[in-house]
Amino acid sequence: MAELVNFVVPMKLSVFFLLTSLFLLSLSTSSFAQQDKIDCAKILDTEPYFVKHKTAEQDVMLKRDIQILKHCGNFDSVDSLFFKGPILGALMLDQSRLGKPATYRTLIEMLTVFRETESYKEFAKGMSLYRTLKGKKVNLNEWDTDKELFVRMGFTVNDLEDFKAFLTDPEHAKLTYQEALTKYMSEIEAMRIDK
Repeated sequence: MAELVNFVVPMKLSVFFLLTSLFLLSLSTSSFAQQDKIDCAKILDTEPYFVKHKTAEQDVMLKRDIQILKHCGNFDSVDSLFFKGPILGALMLDQSRLGKPATYRTLIEMLTVFRETESYKEFAKGMSLYRTLKGKKVNLNEWDTDKELFVRMGFTVNDLEDFKAFLTDPEHAKLTYQEALTKYMSEIEAMRIDK
């Protein structure tokens, strides 16, 4: 019996310490998760990390800046194209030159105003078309609709006719429009270099 007591008491203590450790770990994890939440009211008037630091695309602090901008600015996927280190830096520099503080709020306000312009609406429509055609296979039966993207990209009537002729080659019929455009532009560039 004494052996059983000697075995059970330490086992109960081990279970107690294990459960206590797990409980404390869960408390610290939940408090860490709460620290990770973004409180826009507190953070908007602070300076983003990228303002004073050279950042790389995979920089954790730049990603945090972008996360704050997206969350507090309620931006969508089209806006994400502006969320690259050099672009954010240039936008912030432009706002600073206008006498505005280098804060998250400044960028969010600037981008919010920009989203209301006709230029932005055209840009967003072009991006939507680009994304649609990016994975779309070349289909000359739908060319009249599909060529709208290329018109938005600045293709002239002659460019459109030349690109359509390029697409009629059976070798190009299996490509997506993005692949076809890349190949088309490479061939044009090769012709310029040969001259």
